[in-house]
Amino acid sequence: RVQGTLRLFRIPVMALSFASSTLAFNVAPSAVFAPSRLAAVRMQEAAPVDAPPAPPPLPKIKTMMVGDGTLAGDMGFDPLQLADSPDKLAFYREAEVKHARLAMLAAFGWPVSEITNFGGLLNGDGRAPSLLNGGLGNVNGVYWGAVVALAVYWEKFGLDQQFGSKDVSKSPDYLPGMLGFDPLGADSQGMRAAEITNGRVAMVAITVFALEEALTRAPIFPINLLH
Repeated sequence: RVQGTLRLFRIPVMALSFASSTLAFNVAPSAVFAPSRLAAVRMQEAAPVDAPPAPPPLPKIKTMMVGDGTLAGDMGFDPLQLADSPDKLAFYREAEVKHARLAMLAAFGWPVSEITNFGGLLNGDGRAPSLLNGGLGNVNGVYWGAVVALAVYWEKFGLDQQFGSKDVSKSPDYLPGMLGFDPLGADSQGMRAAEITNGRVAMVAITVFALEEALTRAPIFPINLLH
């Protein structure tokens, strides 16, 4: 009887042992693969973060300096260091280009006005009306109004281009004096250099014209050669 009782007792013990071994077998895979999962998580956490994109380069007008060749006609000549920053250089170049263009118009229009005497406005000695020669009071007020309106228009357009007004599509390649007016499509570095060079010569010429008339009290153009 004792042996039979032991045999009956061994059956549930063996069943429990088999169940516990089955549980141990089922848990083992998760325990084995747990480190690899943790490693994968750590690798994902340690992955390098993409660097933010580099900012776009600054426009030339914000980086240009005297002598770097950005501007046409730049000879590197600034002995007084007046344009020692990009902003100052842009300001002085804007002023230079405007005066150069006006001087070229004046250098052409001054002798032509003496030759043609348009409107009969020449003084008795044949000199054109000017601040030094007088006679500006004889010019029609409509003419002065048209001149002021045209000057205001182009000045506003230039400021819009320079400071990027909302109603003007400013190019990132904007440089002083670029008004976007190029009906013939001839804009190039060579043409810009020619413009500023001729403009500088014209500014000197206009100064000489004024001094010549003030000293000689005679027209700058030898009108008598045409008669």
